[in-house]
Amino acid sequence: MKQDPFVTVVKAPDASQEPRYRLVELAVKAAGLRKSLIGTKEEVLAKAARVNAKNRHFFMPTDSRAHYTDHLIGGQYHCVEIDTDIRRKDKAVLFVFGGGMILGSDAGDIGLSRRIAKETGADVWFPYYPLCHEHDILENVQMLFGCYREMLRFYAPEDIVFLGFSSGGALILDLITYLNELRDRGETVPMPGMLIPISPGSVPVNDRERDRLRMLDSRDMMIPASFMDLAEEIMRHGHDIPQKYTATAHGDFRDAPMTHFYYGSAETLYGFAPSYAASFRRAKARCVFHIGKGMHHCYAMQYFIPGCKPAFDEVMGLILHYFERGRS
Repeated sequence: MKQDPFVTVVKAPDASQEPRYRLVELAVKAAGLRKSLIGTKEEVLAKAARVNAKNRHFFMPTDSRAHYTDHLIGGQYHCVEIDTDIRRKDKAVLFVFGGGMILGSDAGDIGLSRRIAKETGADVWFPYYPLCHEHDILENVQMLFGCYREMLRFYAPEDIVFLGFSSGGALILDLITYLNELRDRGETVPMPGMLIPISPGSVPVNDRERDRLRMLDSRDMMIPASFMDLAEEIMRHGHDIPQKYTATAHGDFRDAPMTHFYYGSAETLYGFAPSYAASFRRAKARCVFHIGKGMHHCYAMQYFIPGCKPAFDEVMGLILHYFERGRS
C-alpha cells in the first residue's frame, strides 16, 4: 500500500488496561451532559444559560501559582496570559476551551492552563471568546485572531502552538481558514508553528457524514449526533456565515502547520476524521490522527480521569518536543 505523504493514523494511549475507566461512563451518564444537548435550539440554549449563570464567566486569578496578565481584545474580550515565571518566555500556547460554542469556561480551565504552562515550559494564553447565545461563530474566530495578533507582538509565529479541545479544537482550525482568507485579500499573517485539535467538531454537510455520526452515536456518552445539525443554526445566530466556518472539516487548510488530531474511537465526532483528512490532503498539509481505542470525547485533555493521563502526557510531550527540538 502506498504511504500517504500528508495523513498518518497512529494509536494513542487508551484506558484498555485501566479497570476504573468504566466507572467514568456511569458517572458521565449520571451527570446528564448528553441529555442537555438534546431538544430544540431554544431548549438547548436555555439549559446552557442556566449552567453558565452558576460559575462560567471571566475571572482574573489572584493566586500566586503563576503570573497573570489580562489582555483586552477588541476593547471588550478578555484573554488571560499565564506565565509560570514573572518574565515572559519566548514560546507560547494559545489554548482554546470547548463547550459547543454555548457553554462558557469553568474555573478549572485556568488551572489546566497553568498545568500546560508548567508541563511545556511555555506561556499559555487563554481567551474568553464570545458565545453563540448572542454572537455568531465568525465573531469567535475574529476574537481569536485578535488574540493571535496580540501574541505576535511578543513571540515569533513558529514559537506559537494552537491547542484546543472540542469546539475549541474546531475554532483553532477555523482560525487557519481565516488566516488563508485574509491572505487571499492581501493581508499576510504568518501561520503558527503547530496545531493540536482535540476532538474537533464540525457540521455535517452530506448524508455520508451524517451516517458516520449515526454509527457512532450509540457509543458516545457525551455528544449526541443530533446536536451537530442543531449546532449550525446556533453558530450562525441568524447571520449569513460562510459554510467553511461551521462545517470546519471542510475548511481551507492551505499552508497549515503540522497538525496532530486526537479522537476517541467511541465518540460521535470521530465521524468527522475522514473529512478532516480529505481536506488536509487536498490542501497538501501534513497531519497525524491519534486515535484512542474505546475512548470518549476530549479524553486526551482529561488527565484527572483514570486511563486518560497517558494521552494528556503525550500531548504535552508533543508540544515540549516541538519547542525543544527545532519545531519539527
